[in-house]
Parts: sequence; structure tokens; C-alpha cells
Amino acid sequence: MQLKELYKYNNGRQLFRLLPTDTGKLVIEERDRTIKEVFFSCLDVCTGRIIFSDLQFDEKYWIGIQKIYKDVILFHRFERPDLPGHKGIIAYDIKSQTILWENKNSFLYTSDDRVVFMTFENGIKSLIAVDYLSGEPEPDGRIILTLEPEKEDRSSYIHSKKISRNNFEEMLKPELKKKFSQFVIKDEIHFANKSGLKFFSFHQISEIGKYDNRFFAIDDEGTILLEETLNKGIEKLEPESFFIKDDLLFLLFGSSGFGVYQIN
Repeated sequence: MQLKELYKYNNGRQLFRLLPTDTGKLVIEERDRTIKEVFFSCLDVCTGRIIFSDLQFDEKYWIGIQKIYKDVILFHRFERPDLPGHKGIIAYDIKSQTILWENKNSFLYTSDDRVVFMTFENGIKSLIAVDYLSGEPEPDGRIILTLEPEKEDRSSYIHSKKISRNNFEEMLKPELKKKFSQFVIKDEIHFANKSGLKFFSFHQISEIGKYDNRFFAIDDEGTILLEETLNKGIEKLEPESFFIKDDLLFLLFGSSGFGVYQIN
């Protein structure tokens, strides 16, 4: 097995979310907390080709991604800037790069090409279903009775798990044990494996007492296929700094960059 770098991305803004889709897209949410603005972009997940970039709406900050459903991004607003509750949906089509429709009700779930909302009219709660492309309400309200929330399938993702240094060293061949014995590692090590490759990231304590977030990909023969410093001179431990979806490895570089690699 080999690793091939496909592309790297860094727009200089804080990455908030990376969302690979099942249709070969990668939706990116970036936030600039200084100017209170959020930006959304979309790439071809395998080539890095830009489909759209720096998408914004009339509300520049208090907006986020509720769900991506069949190449339609459902953006949510907030009830109020100081409250986490979501209110309303803007449906944005990736292919045409246009807003398809908006709905001010409370999003509940998607099912069978429909989006289900909760409405409040005259103090009475009720449910409505709209077509995910047109936003038009279903004329037969009884269809709600047949719609069930779709279960999110996460089986294509691999996220790292934490292991101890002893567990880590047990996986290494003697020559690699010697190499890694030189690192002063803080706390546990993040580990994942796929297709005969082992992926590790850890925080190395630097000479000045800060942390360098290091990443290694190693094959079954003990060969290091990829070695990267993901973040250097940081004062706090980073959470998970890599994940895998299908045959793609995603590495997070600092707070604003990432790289995508093909596992084959």
C-alpha cells in the first residue's frame, strides 16, 4: 500500500468544519472571529478543484451547516446570536450554485427526498414536509406519517483512537522503536489503521517546553511512508488531527490548513 498526496489547502482562516460528501465533494466552513464572518467553500474531494469559494449570505456570521443532502447544503440560521438553537433553513444547490429555497420553520430531519420541519401556528405545533429541491410543501399532509428520520451512515469514516506509548511501541519493529525512543511524547497517542497501513499522531515536547504535533504513516514492513509536523510550538494539546473517509486520508495542519492523500 502507498500514500499519494493529492493536494493541500490553506486559506489563512480558521477551519471550522470539513465535510466530505458521498458524491465526491468536500464542503469547508471557515470562520474569522475577528471580523465575525463565516465563509463556505466546496472542492472536488479528489482533485482539490474549486467548485465554489467564499460563499456568504446576508447574515455574515450567525449561520452554519445543518446537513448536506444529495448535493444540497441545508444552512441553518440561529434563533438569536447568543443562543445555540437553530431556526430556519437556506437550501443551496452545489451543482447550480444557487439558493433553491428558504424556510423559516424549525428543521427536524430529511427523509425520502423531503425535508421535515416543525411549525408553530396559533400556538399549535405541527409538522410539514417539503420537497428538498423545490421547497414546496407536500400537498398530502398524511405523508408525514410515512417519513422516518434517515440514520446517518458513518461506516465510511475511520477516526483515531487513543493508545498508550507501550501499545504504540508494541506495534513497531526494532529499528522504528529506536527512532521513536528519541521523542518525548506528551500523554496518549492517536492511532488508526486501514489497508495494512498504521497512522499515528502525537504531541512531542519541544526543547522550549511547547508541543509539536507530529504525524506518521507506516506500512506493515515498518517503512515510514509519510512524516509531517502538523503544528509546531503550540501551548495546548490539539484534538484529533487526522481522519479517514473511504480511501482518503485528511491531515489537519494548524488551524487553517489541511492535506488530502490517496490510500492505494
